[in-house]
Amino acid sequence: MVNIKENFPFKYTRFEKARIIGARALQISMGAPVLINTDKTDPIDIALEEFEKGVIPITVKRKSNRFIWLEKYDMF
Repeated sequence: MVNIKENFPFKYTRFEKARIIGARALQISMGAPVLINTDKTDPIDIALEEFEKGVIPITVKRKSNRFIWLEKYDMF
């Protein structure tokens, strides 16, 4: 069983962060409710503020230790 408190707060990579904010901005632009009180109108700014406050309901699934490094002679 995984202990959630050991793995929180998550350290997101810049790619995960961009994907989360972009996906949330798309949701907001398509009419999803905003989860914070803000006077901003740009969906990207709103999504960024939601991300910084930690209220975005999007999770990241990661595969761990699943990479296999191949040398040139391993391919044939």
